[in-house]
Amino acid sequence: MHIQKRIVVSDTIDDSVPKSSSVIEQKTHKSWRRFINERAVERAYVPTSHEHAANCLTHGCLIIPSWIAAQSLLLHAKTPAQYWSSIIYGNALIFLFSFSTIFHCSCFHPTYKLLLRPTQTISTSFTVALVWIMSALGITYQTIYHERYKFLETCFYVIVGVFPAIVIIDMTDHTGILELAIGGLVFLLGIFFFKCDGIIPFAHAIWHCFVFFGAAIHYYAIYTYLLVPTISSNEFYSKR
Repeated sequence: MHIQKRIVVSDTIDDSVPKSSSVIEQKTHKSWRRFINERAVERAYVPTSHEHAANCLTHGCLIIPSWIAAQSLLLHAKTPAQYWSSIIYGNALIFLFSFSTIFHCSCFHPTYKLLLRPTQTISTSFTVALVWIMSALGITYQTIYHERYKFLETCFYVIVGVFPAIVIIDMTDHTGILELAIGGLVFLLGIFFFKCDGIIPFAHAIWHCFVFFGAAIHYYAIYTYLLVPTISSNEFYSKR
């Protein structure tokens, strides 16, 4: 009984003593931790509830705009090459934001993660044979060494995304290359936040924003330089 009374008294005394700045800093630090997931070293990335919502919203709200953008490309396509290019590129935009949103909405369910994991690697490029090979290697790697060697995994993604740009060497018309380069640079800068999970709050959601800005710049280049000039020239000659 005496021990219990002493404990109660000590608790009362502790409550009456003003809290030190270090205690306040610790509580502030803990309150911020709810916005930052734990560092995922050689294991799957598990976001906090706040980060999970941000990851879903940052790409989910872009599904309908990407569909509208794809329809705009189709409406302005006048040649078969432009039409099929618009279909492929427009659907790639829709699939990009749709699969990203679906993956993040179901990322806590292991079965859904297993089913959707290969789509992240497949939906990168359809133009160069080596890109398909890298995609197959990425799927195999994810199946065998999932989340073990994250730096190597990121290198695979960068190679798959950057390698199609090698066709620039054989291009005679470099109109719009600057916009494509800026968009690619935005993607590469976003990798910094992609690798800062557990360090910067909402790092993955910030990476999603970089993906949006990079995709928007690329869309502007394709719409402005690939479709619009051809349309204006066709209309000009048809009137003559």
